[in-house]
Amino acid sequence: MKNILKKICNFGLLYIAIAIVFLALMFFSYMLPDYNIRGHAEESVERLKTEGLGYAPFFGQVGATLDTHTDALMLNIALNKGTSENQSVFERAVENSYNDEGATIIDALDNSVHSDKLNNQEYSRYWHGIQVVLRPLLMFFNYSEIRYILMIIMLALLGIVFAMIGKQLGYRYVIVFAITIAFIYAMLIPMSLQYSCMFTITLLGIIAVCLTYRIKKEKYIPYVFFIIGAISTYFDLLTYPLVTLGIPLAITLLFENKKETKLLNLIIKAIELGALWGVGYCLLFFTKWVFASIILHKNAIAIALDTLLFRVNGNEQYPVTRVEVLKNNFNTFFVPIAKYTMITITGIWAILMIFFRKKISEIKVALPLLCIAILPYLWYIIFAGHSSIHSWFTYRIQAVTVFAILSAMCVTLKEPNNKIDR
Repeated sequence: MKNILKKICNFGLLYIAIAIVFLALMFFSYMLPDYNIRGHAEESVERLKTEGLGYAPFFGQVGATLDTHTDALMLNIALNKGTSENQSVFERAVENSYNDEGATIIDALDNSVHSDKLNNQEYSRYWHGIQVVLRPLLMFFNYSEIRYILMIIMLALLGIVFAMIGKQLGYRYVIVFAITIAFIYAMLIPMSLQYSCMFTITLLGIIAVCLTYRIKKEKYIPYVFFIIGAISTYFDLLTYPLVTLGIPLAITLLFENKKETKLLNLIIKAIELGALWGVGYCLLFFTKWVFASIILHKNAIAIALDTLLFRVNGNEQYPVTRVEVLKNNFNTFFVPIAKYTMITITGIWAILMIFFRKKISEIKVALPLLCIAILPYLWYIIFAGHSSIHSWFTYRIQAVTVFAILSAMCVTLKEPNNKIDR
């Protein structure tokens, strides 16, 4: 009982610390001088106009579409105009307002850059943690240059992830991860501010899990998942946040399997870590609503709940059929080449199973991995309204499915140094 109370107290203190840090970071980012930020935002408009909305470079697939709409919105918010002359920096940091006067959000950004008119839309239901990174970067770089920086960061993190997974779990899982991120057009992710957030957090989450097991401090894994969930909320605009849970969770179970953890304990571990990620995500989400209500003197909670209901059920303008939501997201993810790749991999796996299969008792982790593979489809059913309208990027949540299934396949096969049963 004492241990349980101690853990609750620890998580409570961690939550308070995270909430304070999140609010402080937003405040300090909004205190930065706006002059250079506006200048680099102005330089960025031309690039956004050239690409336009619905730009899908190289592949021409729906799933390869860049989210220039949200990127323009983020740049708009970064201009820090506020909705009132008398607003304090603190109020602007939690209101996260923008100007939407224009035929498109890119035009609205252009108008906002070239006008001193105040903003007319508030966006307080999200933290908009991207501003903590974006506003400092905009002091020195424009949109195209920030993309280049994001590409360097992503490639560096990918190199670290590949090295850690290969050394600690085996290079078969490096291949699994490479195939998984190929399915979500990883090469395009740093070209979008919107997409980069969840992908970067996923990579950092994997590194955190690998590092925790490497230094044999597994007792801190629950805190790692709570923090990942909280940080996901901070940066996320409901893109594909479940990836920050699903892939690190699958990797955690692979580590636990190496320790020969019993099946029941693996299932309990998966439920515990998933719940902690969810608590971190939802609790910090709700906390922003509370902060906004108190600081802005408005019922931000009611506004956010109305929007949440729309994200779940849609409305008359955007009716939701959950079967169609599942179908659209599935088809966007599994384009023909992705289907052929999975069929080919499954065929190779079936042949290898004839010669290299493990005993049933040795592949117990496959069951919880397959359960993790189902999570994206539960997400689509719950958040059907959002997943219907934005299937062109929510489809990426199925990266969890592919990684979990391919990992389960790997688990069933003997390591190369194992002898084949005669």
